[in-house]
Amino acid sequence: MRVYTMQFNNVAVTAVQDLLAIYPGASMAIKIHEVIVGQITATVLGNLRISLKRLPATVTSGSGGSAGVIQSINPSDAAATSTGRTNDTVQATTSGTSQIMRSDIYNVLNGYIYLPPIEDRIIIKPSQAFIVSLDTAPASSETMSATLVYEELF
Repeated sequence: MRVYTMQFNNVAVTAVQDLLAIYPGASMAIKIHEVIVGQITATVLGNLRISLKRLPATVTSGSGGSAGVIQSINPSDAAATSTGRTNDTVQATTSGTSQIMRSDIYNVLNGYIYLPPIEDRIIIKPSQAFIVSLDTAPASSETMSATLVYEELF
């Protein structure tokens, strides 16, 4: 089992965006293990819509953010075949119909954690994409951090 993480730390978020996006290679599927989102600047209760999406066909990656840094949990594993992006304010698109796998609310004071049981983990096929989408803009700038943990399947 090859498990990888991709994350960003202390980024000012002011707009709707793809917080995290992972793009498996043409011959590799992935399984989503965990998503964590938090912030350190808001001090009053606020709820933002967040969704976990599968983009099924002819995916065009987002822009306006940064290339994601992917790291192996096991230092002996090979480098990931997938690529990632963080904080894209121009969101990724698909020629198919975007599939919302989970629609939820992110309470800015409590953070957001997606940690499903093994049998409920989302699978992303080769050439698809997995997106953690912030669907509501914060009322004011929030300094956010997020982590995605996923497994490459052979």
